Amino acid sequence: MATPDVSFIVYADLHVDIMHDAAARMQVMLCEAERYHVDFILHLGDIMYPDADFLAEHAPESLALREKTAWFVCDRDDEKHRIRAMIQENGIESFGVLGNHDMDSCTKATACRYFGMPAPYYSFDRGGIRFIALDTNLIRDGDTLIDFAHCNYRDSKRADTNWIDPAQLQWLEAQVMTSPYPCVLLSHAAIGDSQLNIHNAEDVFAIIRRANADKRRIILAMNGHVHIDGVCAREGVPFFDVNSMSNLWIGHKYDTVRYSETIHRAYPHLCGTAPYWDALFARVTINSEGIHIVGRESSFVGPSPQALGVPAEATFHAPSASIASRVLSLDEMRG
Repeated sequence: MATPDVSFIVYADLHVDIMHDAAARMQVMLCEAERYHVDFILHLGDIMYPDADFLAEHAPESLALREKTAWFVCDRDDEKHRIRAMIQENGIESFGVLGNHDMDSCTKATACRYFGMPAPYYSFDRGGIRFIALDTNLIRDGDTLIDFAHCNYRDSKRADTNWIDPAQLQWLEAQVMTSPYPCVLLSHAAIGDSQLNIHNAEDVFAIIRRANADKRRIILAMNGHVHIDGVCAREGVPFFDVNSMSNLWIGHKYDTVRYSETIHRAYPHLCGTAPYWDALFARVTINSEGIHIVGRESSFVGPSPQALGVPAEATFHAPSASIASRVLSLDEMRG
């Protein structure tokens, strides 16, 4: 295989529909991307669901349902317009995966169009690496799997959400086995850890075992969704939980006013988070020497989850307002 040489910035879970300063966080990340001349920018889902103007033009049937179905109801479309414009004006190529909240007010087809994605799952080759974007947003309904759309997963049992369908698994294995390059798996829901993970992760692990049996075809997996930072190894492959750019969701059981009352009235779900003072994202370089992750350190705004009594077992990795810098080997990873 060719020697990889690629750099990119990865971020996840901006949650424009919750955060009051999402545009400022996006600006920090884009400036960093320009500063280091990265090859592309990668997001791992839950950025925002489409604005009303977009839905009116492209999916009027969804516009009528927006206020009824969206989990985090948001009427601040000016912020969504600004962030989309910032990404487009930046000029650096952008790729991503669909997060569950990206379809809170629409279908997958509409969300893909909004984010400029060719399909809910797809692949692209850059810098001697094949990046494989997976779609983990399916609901088990008896013996079938149905797409997330219009927040239809909200009333489902945890065990019935976050699946990868058989056709996609077959496609994934074909993408890996026919790739001239090492592969990186991208997903919103976690695959490697055991919190908020997909429920048929063993099917993915079986593909990894077959693919890596004679040589290292899959070298890394990355996901968002869990709002924590950490790396675990599965089948010799590092699985990187990419922390949220904005916050750790701890739920309204732990409601805390951390900014002004005015801000919290405009952003009612903010009190159910433990926000980070700074935007979190990572700059990743993959070359012959390994996988180099340069993260960012911040702190919680107000009391930490631990101080509020959030149990340690609520997250797979310990909560932190950071993404640690680390170097991962291209060889088999133990532990």
